[in-house]
Amino acid sequence: MSMAVGKKGVRADLNVTPMIDILLVLLIIFMVMTPLMMMQHRVDVPKRSEVDMPQEVNQDQVVLTYTKDGFLFLNQTRVERAELFKQLSDRFKDKREKTIFLNFDPESNYGEVVRIIDTTRNAGLEKLAIVTQKPGEKFQVPGQAAVTP
Repeated sequence: MSMAVGKKGVRADLNVTPMIDILLVLLIIFMVMTPLMMMQHRVDVPKRSEVDMPQEVNQDQVVLTYTKDGFLFLNQTRVERAELFKQLSDRFKDKREKTIFLNFDPESNYGEVVRIIDTTRNAGLEKLAIVTQKPGEKFQVPGQAAVTP
């Protein structure tokens, strides 16, 4: 800020050059950063392993299967949706390893699948493993050739 003293008294002038310099630097920074922020981020998803699901499930493993028709199977035993929490709680209350394998029909209702996952978490299960299918492979309940309710 400068002041000039003259005939007409004191006059104050505002020196805007430093302020314009700062604004231009900020403008350049935003012009460079905006296209970088608009880019989509690449996510590296792990490759699917080509491991076959065992046809026979031993008693230590628990596989929860949900079909597109809305049927639930705990290993090979059919379970009602209302009893799922109690069944899981009873089965895992004394186990140290609280892992369950989730086998969902790809054509099943996504909202119901999320509710089932929530139920398994609320029942105290710590690890959830999702069973996948090879391309072209048909969905099946473990221990059965096809889904037969």
